[in-house]
Amino acid sequence: MLIVTKRSCKMNISLRQIKSILTPQRKGFLASAPFPFTHSLSPYTGCGFGKSSCGTFCYAQFMPNWTNFKQGEAWGELVGVKENAGVVLQETLTNMSHSERAKLRIFMASTTDPYQPLESTYKVTQHCLDAFSLCTDLDLLIIQTRSPLVMRDFDRIQSIPYAWLSVTIETDNAKVVTHFGGGPTVKKRLEVVQLAAQAGIPVQIVVSPCLPYTSNFAERLVESGARRIVVDDFIEGDGSGGKRTSNSRFATMANYDWRDNKPARALYEKLLCSSLEIGWSTAGFCGIDTKRLKQQSFLP
Repeated sequence: MLIVTKRSCKMNISLRQIKSILTPQRKGFLASAPFPFTHSLSPYTGCGFGKSSCGTFCYAQFMPNWTNFKQGEAWGELVGVKENAGVVLQETLTNMSHSERAKLRIFMASTTDPYQPLESTYKVTQHCLDAFSLCTDLDLLIIQTRSPLVMRDFDRIQSIPYAWLSVTIETDNAKVVTHFGGGPTVKKRLEVVQLAAQAGIPVQIVVSPCLPYTSNFAERLVESGARRIVVDDFIEGDGSGGKRTSNSRFATMANYDWRDNKPARALYEKLLCSSLEIGWSTAGFCGIDTKRLKQQSFLP
């Protein structure tokens, strides 16, 4: 593996040449029922949003792929760029048989944001989308982000018949986002969902984890154009019963009882009254039944 490290805008950037890009999911969150993912795909190691609001609680900062890589840097200060990820992905997919590709359910990405700021320069995620567009027979690709930069690639996502855009919106209270460090605004993220829906891209919202919200949050989510909404809390969502969250910066910054999941449950129950598909935590993330959706003509 070739690694070149440089510093840019107070961020250490590690340029890497990799040999594999798809990580099998055999246990854990993504490998859960009812419709488990077969693989995850992370175009980057670490995340440039690590110093923003989501970085205060992000469970990925406790995962081995980061802790074995961080080189003494704090979460949000170092990002590994997998420069040749698109080439490796294309080779991987084309070397598979049709029956093998048809089983692939890929989550991009569980430990980084594929549209973090560095993506505007390095375009690793964009290159991966180009590779996916050459193979039309996969089962599912989830593109998980909070970044408006994803709008740059709407045309590419439209060309991938099994792709879903998944946008993180933990709250509609801008003051809460600011308190924990800022980042892409709620308004802009809702706009991403609305524009994706208008472009015919299947899109879901993940309220993960649920932060304090306003009384209008459920209505704003329902009216966004999303086809699915998944609600999660800190206890189930961090994969350790809240232990990871308790060791994060978020736990010391929170001015409320983050262990109380009643607000998240209340939001979930309110959303159930809508006509949308509503999921809870793990089962929600792993809840996209592509066979059923194809029968309903949501997907080609």
